Amino acid sequence: MATKTEKLNNIKEIIDDQTIATDLLLSAKSGVRSLAVAITETATPEVKKVLKKELEIAIDLHDKIAQFMIEKEMYHAYDIKEQVSQDLQNGKKALKIGG
Repeated sequence: MATKTEKLNNIKEIIDDQTIATDLLLSAKSGVRSLAVAITETATPEVKKVLKKELEIAIDLHDKIAQFMIEKEMYHAYDIKEQVSQDLQNGKKALKIGG
């Protein structure tokens, strides 16, 4: 059985820029969804206005992260076969972290 130090060293080998960028992209997407839901749940026009502005900022952030990842070939938005292949590789990395 691996020690905690050995597990941490393994994680350092597995987690790379693509893993971090993917996590950031997913977090940004979650923020967009949360803000969209919040807008539909608020009844106050002032709060709705603030949330809409925050939603625009969140969408811009998501777009910037996605464009960065596309430029660095970390995300293949327009090549499904390549993206599926990459997703499978990322899944294997995730299993190593958990296992």
